[in-house]
Amino acid sequence: MKIKSENKKFGITASELKYIAILAMLIDHVAYLFIHDTPTLYFCMRFVGRITAPVMCFFISEGYHYTRNLKKYFQRMGVFAVISHFAFVFCFSSNKSSIITTLFLSLLAVHIVNTDTIKKEFVLPIVIVICRLADFCDWGSQAVIYTLAFEMARGNRKNQLIAYEMTACIFKVCPLIVTIIKGNPYSLASFANLGIFLPIPLLLLYNGEKGGGKYTKWVFYIFYPAHLLLLRVISYVYS
Repeated sequence: MKIKSENKKFGITASELKYIAILAMLIDHVAYLFIHDTPTLYFCMRFVGRITAPVMCFFISEGYHYTRNLKKYFQRMGVFAVISHFAFVFCFSSNKSSIITTLFLSLLAVHIVNTDTIKKEFVLPIVIVICRLADFCDWGSQAVIYTLAFEMARGNRKNQLIAYEMTACIFKVCPLIVTIIKGNPYSLASFANLGIFLPIPLLLLYNGEKGGGKYTKWVFYIFYPAHLLLLRVISYVYS
């Protein structure tokens, strides 16, 4: 009796990358809420936490082109953006919305630059408005621009990562350099943003396969608000 074997391409599947992003996000949020008295550990955990948003931005671009139903994709993102907004505000006592809202706006920006229903002269102004709206959310307009960097260079992974590196340098490295040159005070935690480059080797290892099962796509959407609520409850109990 022959046993069927599935040959997996070398590298990391989309599902595995998303699980890594989820773990990095959990580490980041635990550090933010609980690890304040140990600067080195706090730095390391938040450094790792920079993995999540860029990876999810990459998959917003990928998902736009691979989804079977764009309308349902928008609806799913929209519903969980609303749910996650309240979980985010509850967890961090923030006046901003969550990264899910930012990713929803990033998806909208990708659609705007790809659709034929909008005249070209209106594309840039609309994207600017989307970026402005994103600034009221976690990660802000930079996440929209990361997504568009991946989108504009789509079709060549190395070019995608070069485009991403350039935008990451503008948003994270340049401000840090300016701070140092001006002699303004900074802490070890200030360098945690350099973790923004950690997704690069991970995305280089992405093998283009979906991986996971039928319900894998729901894991991030459900885990995000659930872990925020749980972490906040834990912080109340042990505060």
